[in-house]
Amino acid sequence: WRQVMVVARPTTPNFYFFDVGQGDSELLNFGPVQILIDGGPPNGKALKGIERALGMEDRYIDLVILTHPHLDHFGGLVDIMDRYSVGKFITDGTENKTASAYKSLRKPDMALGEGDTITYGDYKLSVLAPNVTERADPDPNKASVVLLLEGPETRILYAGDMHMENEERLRKEYKMKADVLKVPHHGSRFSSSAAFLKELQPKVAVIGVGKTSYAFPEPGV
Repeated sequence: WRQVMVVARPTTPNFYFFDVGQGDSELLNFGPVQILIDGGPPNGKALKGIERALGMEDRYIDLVILTHPHLDHFGGLVDIMDRYSVGKFITDGTENKTASAYKSLRKPDMALGEGDTITYGDYKLSVLAPNVTERADPDPNKASVVLLLEGPETRILYAGDMHMENEERLRKEYKMKADVLKVPHHGSRFSSSAAFLKELQPKVAVIGVGKTSYAFPEPGV
């Protein structure tokens, strides 16, 4: 169990979900402190979103968190890390040993797992997954970092690409309530069970999806 303390003067935060096509990228901008979750595919859209959110002069991101090593989550990080200085690069503890683009990323500074937290002012990011069993799963989606942001009148669940079995574990072990849901696995049929969504009851749901051979989002979702 570890706790990452980010120390700076609190300010009104802004939370971004970038339109990157088929992929995920989210920015938590606390003013003096920025946390990027995933970088989308290698199409430059996440980089443009960050530049619009932070302005052209701010070239530092405190934490970059990669939920899992699939190209539609890490591909854009190559250009982002080229353009921005990054305080800490954090992953789920797994690697992509076949994608050449993954080898272009800098070496991670640490891996996050269940029980770890990141705090800033009145806000806390709790790491709900992966646990030890999920991290060892051969499917990288099931080892995704899942983060719950809690703050004044704000609960956002960043669900990575977790599957229904992950959802069921979280539903049994945690209080699954959120105002905003980053829908897991791009709205695929392998995630977003009725029981999970009924308990979560988000007011807003965001799906990172674009043109793909997969049927995303699944009509049932």
